[in-house]
Amino acid sequence: MSEIILIIMLLLSLFIIYSLYKIFDKEWIYYSTILLSVIGFVLAFKISPVLKMDINLSIISFISIMTNMYIYILKYGKKEVNKIINLTLYSNIMLMLLLIITNYFIPTITETISINMKGTFEYNYKILFCYPVIVYLSQYTSVKLFSLVSKIQNNVLISIVLTNIITSLIYTVLFLLISYINILSFRDSVFVSVSTYIIGFLISMIDTPFIYFITGKKVIK
Repeated sequence: MSEIILIIMLLLSLFIIYSLYKIFDKEWIYYSTILLSVIGFVLAFKISPVLKMDINLSIISFISIMTNMYIYILKYGKKEVNKIINLTLYSNIMLMLLLIITNYFIPTITETISINMKGTFEYNYKILFCYPVIVYLSQYTSVKLFSLVSKIQNNVLISIVLTNIITSLIYTVLFLLISYINILSFRDSVFVSVSTYIIGFLISMIDTPFIYFITGKKVIK
């Protein structure tokens, strides 16, 4: 069942990117980035078994956010990439504040339809603070690495795969190990990180041909 959910989330992420890309002009990058950031932040609180491995589902949206950036760079260049990175950071910070505020919405005894949000994120508060920072660092690193790798060799697909290998490692190791301190044992945190990284690599291999399809085989010069 979890594998089906993973596939659905992956297809949904690609659909979001493709549909907004077709509907809007260059602004598609902003809309899709915000939407994927929100989805990724919510999924960051979910560990689910996939292929007999426990993974953090936020890796789906994280790879999709990276895919978004690669498509934009290949089609329009790196001139406004910093705006996209900053937009992702601001979106995650605003969502973090919203989640913190709603965490203290406590319904009264007489309320029958309200949801008690207090405690929902109480044991995962480190995720609230780590996720925006780690995603920001990963995006910034990916842009620098992609430019560096592209100068070494001209194959766009190889450049994307190599960049994803490194940035996904940064994301999974830093985010998951830090976020699950005192929640999971160090051993379990490592296993989740490694499993998430493996699934993230597989997702990036699926997303890479998608980038190739949308960009029309364009290469940065």
